[in-house]
Amino acid sequence: MMGSRNTTKVGSLEQTEQRIDRTRRALLGTLAATGVAAPWLAGSRVSQAEPIVIRYTAHTPRSHGLYTRAFVPFAEIVERETEGRLKLVAFTDALMHDPVDGFKACVTGISDYTPGYVTYQPGSFKLLHATQLPFLFPTPQVASLVMEELYPKYFKDEYERMGVYLAHTDCTSPYNIIAKTPIRRLEDMQGIKMRTTGGIVSDIFSELGAVPVALAASEVYTALQRGVVDAVALSVSDMASYRLQEIGPYYTRINLNVLALHFCLSQQTFDALPADLKEQFYLLLRVRSQIAVQNYYSGAGDDRAYGALRDGGVQIIDLDEDERERFRAAVVPLTERFIAQHEAEGLPARSLVEEMKALAIEYSPLTNDELNARMRNDPIMGIIDL
Repeated sequence: MMGSRNTTKVGSLEQTEQRIDRTRRALLGTLAATGVAAPWLAGSRVSQAEPIVIRYTAHTPRSHGLYTRAFVPFAEIVERETEGRLKLVAFTDALMHDPVDGFKACVTGISDYTPGYVTYQPGSFKLLHATQLPFLFPTPQVASLVMEELYPKYFKDEYERMGVYLAHTDCTSPYNIIAKTPIRRLEDMQGIKMRTTGGIVSDIFSELGAVPVALAASEVYTALQRGVVDAVALSVSDMASYRLQEIGPYYTRINLNVLALHFCLSQQTFDALPADLKEQFYLLLRVRSQIAVQNYYSGAGDDRAYGALRDGGVQIIDLDEDERERFRAAVVPLTERFIAQHEAEGLPARSLVEEMKALAIEYSPLTNDELNARMRNDPIMGIIDL
């Protein structure tokens, strides 16, 4: 038995679980017991058969950490652990489609695997916006685990209505602000033009007194440089990737919320895989769910980003506890309105928010090694029906 979490019934439940458990044990037998990616890459096993190619498309450039520190090691893991039967091939820099068109690209056959960000299609989702609510998660590692664990119960139906499967959920480090002028108090937010994504993130900054301007991350450098916006809300790793330290001299650390970065899979492509590859790829995607958050959006990735900001002469501003509490208090009504709105529509918004908070507290003490062990030994099932 694989564990009690979210196991999906397909035909005979016992037979399905036994088959997946055999796949998992075979996979885990080749993976090292520690680390996220590098220890799994030693050696070489290549099948003589022609590989099945999965086309990965992304708007981010090849220099971005989501490519160099997440996709690249994952692609190597997939090719190695499937003995060359499955190969991920990347098309980056928005060569195949714009960032807002990820879902459409997967449905129409332009892509097999791509970012399918909820924030780029806010009107298509309801409960999934709850994951962006402020001050929920202490780290992106915990956020990713909680979001995937709750996905089959709360999010799966509305995400699959887009005609795709969920591949995995990355989460950014907490959103903070880089700006042309210093932000030290809540009053400094009043009326400034703030780059945000859509949906809840935009609502957060409206609640704080700013004027949200929805822009794709790839547009923020030019927008800040030309004064289209006065400030940018992003994770610190993404700020450094987009070189915002060159034009934004002030960085305010508030740790407002994490942004969930959902990646989608073509249903047609995944369903066409041989049964054993479906199972193996699914389990490898659970490995992938922690690679970006540990390699890029926290730890050494955050350290590199803060180093880039300091090297660029950016002043890092930390709010004192009283001021931080003022920011927290300002957004409490937003969470309550979100719950009330969706409860009125018959959706279990309150229980979802309460479960997210409870799991965040439960998992917050876990180290990376403990999170990785949980991911390997008790993978979340039911994200895709096998």
